[in-house]
Amino acid sequence: MRSVRNGVAFFLIAAFVFTSCSVSERRQMRRERAMREGARVVHEDAVRTLAAKRDAIFSYVASLTIEEKAAQLFMENLVGDDVFTPVEWTDPSRTKALMPGGYIFFSYNIADTPEKIINFTDSIFSYCSAHGCIPPYLALDQEGGDVCRLKAVSGKLPANGVVAETFSVSDAYRLYSLQALQMRLLGFTVNIAPVVETRTESNEAFIGDRSFGDASSVVVYGTASLNALQNNGVAAVIKHFPGNTNIDPHTGLPEIDISEEEFDKTVRYPFFRLVSRGSAGVLMSHARVSLADPRTPACLSRIWIEDTLRGELGFKGLVFSDDIFMAALSENGYPPERAALSAIEAGVDVIMISEKKFAREHTLLVARAMEDEAFARRIEESARRVIDFKIERGILSLEKRDDVWRVVQNSTAPYAGSVFQSVGTSSSRGSVSQSTGALRYGGAVRIGAGQARAEAFRIAKKENDVLVAEVYSGKRARASETDTDRNSKR
Repeated sequence: MRSVRNGVAFFLIAAFVFTSCSVSERRQMRRERAMREGARVVHEDAVRTLAAKRDAIFSYVASLTIEEKAAQLFMENLVGDDVFTPVEWTDPSRTKALMPGGYIFFSYNIADTPEKIINFTDSIFSYCSAHGCIPPYLALDQEGGDVCRLKAVSGKLPANGVVAETFSVSDAYRLYSLQALQMRLLGFTVNIAPVVETRTESNEAFIGDRSFGDASSVVVYGTASLNALQNNGVAAVIKHFPGNTNIDPHTGLPEIDISEEEFDKTVRYPFFRLVSRGSAGVLMSHARVSLADPRTPACLSRIWIEDTLRGELGFKGLVFSDDIFMAALSENGYPPERAALSAIEAGVDVIMISEKKFAREHTLLVARAMEDEAFARRIEESARRVIDFKIERGILSLEKRDDVWRVVQNSTAPYAGSVFQSVGTSSSRGSVSQSTGALRYGGAVRIGAGQARAEAFRIAKKENDVLVAEVYSGKRARASETDTDRNSKR
């Protein structure tokens, strides 16, 4: 009898355990199904949102006139350093300015105080807001050494070669972060830098210490520069692809004679690594290269732009030409008018013009587009890239209104889009956030009005100069291998 009772008890316990396990397993299965379903819904919603945003950009660009689309493909110089003054107009009545996609500032466009510079850059966006113009991005060459457009007001920025020889990678990253912060506070969203050409015997006389050095140094320090700029709100445009020689393109045409092996080592490797880090732009050189398309300057060559840069290297961002008024082009069969057309045909998105007017070249692009559908499509393709770039930089925005995504002009200047760091006193050293890599300061001064931005600029400048002084004095140690590896992967 006892054995029967024991058997019954064992059966009941086993049944309970089995039932409990089954219930537990079913609950777990339901949870997993719910999680999978939730993940699927989130994913599908994200896909739909991305598609809707893409469609909004396409619709916005399609709504522009061919004149407006073509204008987005130019980056030109501008007049003065005080208050923005348009110099070209879309109609004889001078009611609407002909605005390029972007402006590039030279040293003579930089006033002697941060307040004046801020007033100038803000006046550009104020004009666009008041007159219904697509706002431009503002660019400059802040490389380091002799090529520093902000030299008169910004913190010290040694040449790339000096940085690679003197600074640890982490200190270099901090230096370029402080430079980016200064640029954004002044209103700039694009830096035509860093130079990521390897220094060799064939280009040393021209490139010199604008290069970080050998290919390895270019990759490590170029990555630190690129990441520091873009983590702190400034688009980096690496240059010059596929290289230069000792001939200055301002005065002559560089001719590069290079083997496949040497090209892989000194050009393809560093540019591929920097492109893979997500550089916003690549600036093409004017050089002719024996390895491919030896008769055409690289900035006008579809082989170099579409096949090599976009195809082999996988670049997705904006392709910039170098200045089309340089003698390398203008004195070798490519006057600016022809160069502008050839550049767009080859796949360039942004034509750089050092002059203060671009109406002549713009008119030629429009005329070609009116008679050539394929050329019109090329203009539209590049215009979309430029508009997308401006959205990423906070110059334009995507907003959802009445359940529809639309491209709109920001109500504030673009510096306010991603530069919301607080700035304190110079005694409060800013730290680098490991999550974003952006500088963060503790303190009471908030970026906003011009005077506050100017004060924040001075604090960042002081931090910059303290860092440089400490490095030069030997108070800060050079990079360890661990330091190099960590910072090259930011």
